[in-house]
Amino acid sequence: LIASQENEDLRKKVMTILSDRMVPQDSNQVEEALRAGRAVEMITEMLPADTFYLAAEFSRRFADEAGSWDEAGRELHNLIRQHPNDANWERLSHDFGVPHPTLAQTYARQLLNLPPLPAFSGYYNRILSESWDSSNLYWARLADESGYPPVALNSLVPELTRRMVERIFASHFEDWPGILRALRETGEDFRKGKIAAVNAVDRP
Repeated sequence: LIASQENEDLRKKVMTILSDRMVPQDSNQVEEALRAGRAVEMITEMLPADTFYLAAEFSRRFADEAGSWDEAGRELHNLIRQHPNDANWERLSHDFGVPHPTLAQTYARQLLNLPPLPAFSGYYNRILSESWDSSNLYWARLADESGYPPVALNSLVPELTRRMVERIFASHFEDWPGILRALRETGEDFRKGKIAAVNAVDRP
């Protein structure tokens, strides 16, 4: 995303991928931000599932270019080449996905390539929650940055998710930015050690 600010060809490839997941209004906002050199600011406003999908899909579609942009990109590219069975979409989808009993008619964990869906009343409230795939990806990143082992996610994810839900209790029903804000605010509390139950999880 940052490299695409000054590289029009790269920006077109990035936006082609993101348009698969975003509604036109959001896609246009991202492209305008990239053209204006505000990629860092825009990344904080994007769903973790969108940036994850961008990285995975860019690596798949443009394998010869995936390692040429910056240090993080090269590290990701090398990781995929060295551990293809552990870093492919199917494995990551299983490890970090969630059940989609309504959308996919299965309780198997997976990540779906869908834009955020509108909320409906009654039974179809499930569609709103099932189209939200960002939480596990974000919690895993936070845990890794903070030095927690993968097994700690079994304890971290339920507690962090509970804290996140508490923050969106008063949000508008279809307030996707509000859900993202609650996610990131919970993450900041986690980084600052403000969540006692999480702090009790042992690091290695």
